[in-house]
Amino acid sequence: MQHYSWGCRTYGDDVAYISDLVGVEPDSRPWAELWIGAHPSLSSEVDRGDGWESLNDVIASELEGTLGSDLLSRGFRVLPFLLKVLSCERALSIQSHPDLDWAHRLHGMNPRRYPDANHKPEIMIALTEFHALAGFRSTSAILDDLECLGSIRMWRQIWREAVELTPRVFCETLLNLPGSVARVMLQDLRRELRSRREPTERESLALWLLDQHPCDRGVLFAFLLNYLRFEPGSCVYIPPNEPHAYLRGTGVECMANSDNVIRAGLTSKTIDIRALLGTLTFQAGSVNVCNGISESDGVTLFKCPAREFQVRFIRGVRFDVSRLAGVPGVALVLSGSWHFRNESTDQVGKRGSSWFWPASMRCGTLEPEGDDCLVVIATVPLEDNNEKENKSKKLKRSK
Repeated sequence: MQHYSWGCRTYGDDVAYISDLVGVEPDSRPWAELWIGAHPSLSSEVDRGDGWESLNDVIASELEGTLGSDLLSRGFRVLPFLLKVLSCERALSIQSHPDLDWAHRLHGMNPRRYPDANHKPEIMIALTEFHALAGFRSTSAILDDLECLGSIRMWRQIWREAVELTPRVFCETLLNLPGSVARVMLQDLRRELRSRREPTERESLALWLLDQHPCDRGVLFAFLLNYLRFEPGSCVYIPPNEPHAYLRGTGVECMANSDNVIRAGLTSKTIDIRALLGTLTFQAGSVNVCNGISESDGVTLFKCPAREFQVRFIRGVRFDVSRLAGVPGVALVLSGSWHFRNESTDQVGKRGSSWFWPASMRCGTLEPEGDDCLVVIATVPLEDNNEKENKSKKLKRSK
């Protein structure tokens, strides 16, 4: 459990989602994230029958049985993904996560700031209406909004000198503004936006961010990035090197098992401008919000380009776990009660409970107690025959 300051709190009868999910008495703390997985900084605990043990330790002591030969052959030695429930009422920092190449380089240069050599692609699946910023807008769209703001003249004077205006120019000039200049500009921006009788959607968002971070230039990313609002059951995939910030809402998040974060704003933590400008792709355009793939009645698959994870939502139908044999997985019950059954056990998982199943488990079923039961399952995608064949060809060529 994580209680970051941006997490949702309980207000009267409006109980914070995560505290309600896990059945903990509401309190004054913000309930930000519930982690399900084997992350070294906050591993889940496994009931071994005679006591509890860290999932991280269980996997480390039984690599073949837990991860399976397929994952070991792909180079994995830890559970490749982390499943979360994220719930926010304030904005998270503007951030990105490096790709594999950059993660290796940054970890080598500064292992304290970048604690591992892994990338962190991620997917967010909304459980409530969800708001986020992600990916750069086109230059023309950015200009349409910024040209209407008299308060940013000091920033405008700098980027107007560029030979060609691009998202990189807006970002680089903003991040390199002297602190004193940025503070005055933000004060002027607040006054200007508050004087608007009918502020635009972007201006309203910037004001909302200014209320949280009055002296943080990251507020101006409200005009640089795509503003996403998506409904329950919809999702967005965030690849490495893509700027983003979750703003408000509750959702299920799945990501590669990494702690590498490069921050750009809306934070009191270190902003690594050099790493940020070196890693971001600065590709402009809209970000796709999608609804997953219906595999069968009641089963929705959320698949993405990441090789570390895929997510299924299963609602009110029996699910045969043997479909996922050979790779590890975790399941989190979001509503109702579910039975896990195989030849040796019949376990019941109520709302807020979770399971881990090892790659060596070849059979079993998840069965709901009613139509309104919902469970989320995260696993590693199975390699298809084409992927295995291509890998075999690469190995032969390298010999």
